[in-house]
Amino acid sequence: MQNYLRSGAGVFVIWMLTACSHPTPSASIGVGNPYPVSSYVCDGTRLAVRLMGESASVSVDGAPAVELPAIGKSGTTFSNGRQTLIIEQGRMAWAVGRATPVACSGG
Repeated sequence: MQNYLRSGAGVFVIWMLTACSHPTPSASIGVGNPYPVSSYVCDGTRLAVRLMGESASVSVDGAPAVELPAIGKSGTTFSNGRQTLIIEQGRMAWAVGRATPVACSGG
């Protein structure tokens, strides 16, 4: 009878330990990545933008990303001379070359 009680208690202890364990939570968006990617559409052009303080990484229509350094003191305009990303009052605009910037939606 003592062996039966001991084995029953052992099973109970193991069951309690497994019941109290918590599953590992899945990663949240942005966790482990201090610079998450935001998606925008600017007059039909798809942008994947990662703002990194001193620069912005921008992928245009799924192409490999290009780095656009911040220009000016405000840190809201990023350009490599050919492509320009502008952020003003929470709104984003995109320009290529000397073209007029077009408004973007998304984020």
